[in-house]
Formats: sequence, C-alpha cells, structure tokens
Amino acid sequence: MPVKFNQYWTIISEKREEYGKFIIKEYIPGINSLGIHVVAGWSVIVGSYSEMIVESMSNDLEHIEKALMNPGFKELRENLLHYVKAYKTKVLIPTGRKDSYTPDFKRDTIKFNQMWNIISKTKAEYEDYVINEYYPLLEKSNISVADEWEVLLGDGPHIICEGRVRDTEKLIKTIQSKKFRTARRKLKGFVENFECRILSFHIQKIKGYKSSSYHMLEV
Repeated sequence: MPVKFNQYWTIISEKREEYGKFIIKEYIPGINSLGIHVVAGWSVIVGSYSEMIVESMSNDLEHIEKALMNPGFKELRENLLHYVKAYKTKVLIPTGRKDSYTPDFKRDTIKFNQMWNIISKTKAEYEDYVINEYYPLLEKSNISVADEWEVLLGDGPHIICEGRVRDTEKLIKTIQSKKFRTARRKLKGFVENFECRILSFHIQKIKGYKSSSYHMLEV
C-alpha cells in the first residue's frame, strides 16, 4: 500500500538562495537515505495554505514511523528550519475508492487537488456519488484522478482528491463550466470544509539512464 509523507512550509524570503542549495544537496538526499523517497515538490499557485509541498512516498506505514523517529530526520528538520517557516507534515493513506496512483509525473504536470471532510450521515451516498459520477466526470474533463487519500496524521480537511492535468487552459475552462459547477454543488451536499488548490512543480525528479536527480525550479 502506498503511503505518503508530505511536508509543508514557506521559504524565508531572504534565504531563498541558500534554501535551494540545501534542499537539493542535503535535504532530499537525507530524506531518501531514510527510505522515504521524495517524488516531487510543489508550489501552491492558487489556493491558500503553505507555499511549498514536498511529497515523499513509502510502501509501508511502519517504515515511515521508524524514519521519523530516526535522529537523522530530526537533524535534517532542524537544519531545514534555518531556511523555512510554518513547517508542518501529513501522513496520507489511500481510501480505496480510487486506485490508480503512480509516483511518476510528466514534466508538464499541474495538480488540481480538492479537499474536504465527509459528512458522516451521508457517507454511503458520498461513496456512490464520487465513484460513479464525480470522479468519472473529472476524468472525462481531462483531470486524471490519481487517488483519493485520507489524512491519517495532520490537520484537515481529511480527504484529498489528487487530480493531475497537463493543460492549464483546459483546467480553467473545466472548473468554469456549468457541468463541473453543478457536480461540485452536488458533492458539497455530502461534504464540508471544501477547499481546492492548483499546484505547479517546485522540485522535479529527473530519471536518468542509471540514476535519478532532482531539479528545482526558480524560487
């Protein structure tokens, strides 16, 4: 089962240059050495929350717990805090309602993430709606639903629909369309604390012939 360890922060403005060097040369290699593999970093371009999100993966929840208790992680985090503020983390697990996640991203990927809490008394109707109507509508609208995640540890909202697109113009047209607005309005009958964000790459993982490297976009 894929398990996500997401880290969120805002860069201290006057330390952006040093931040970039630290993240690529020390922080990402250090996180990877603990067995929590960084798959991408994202910049929040639309929507309120932390400025940056670094997305890491493991196939085992227990492994993430052990890595976070490792003294090496504590040292990495303390060093990171010289360059960032408002640091927070989340551990995410799949809900099982959508199962198509892959940690491989196309170079032009944009994320369209929607978050909410399920209203308990409508859970059965919610599941039927997102599985049979809402997620198929997103797919037909060129928003690939990579997975639906539950926030196991961290603040809410506690359900995250991870969408991926490769054409921002089509995304804007979709979310402005009557069909999407009607579908979202119906979704809000089953959920509360709805939020959405559009994310672009902050850090890209570049796969080479024998190894991978990371490239940071301008910060």
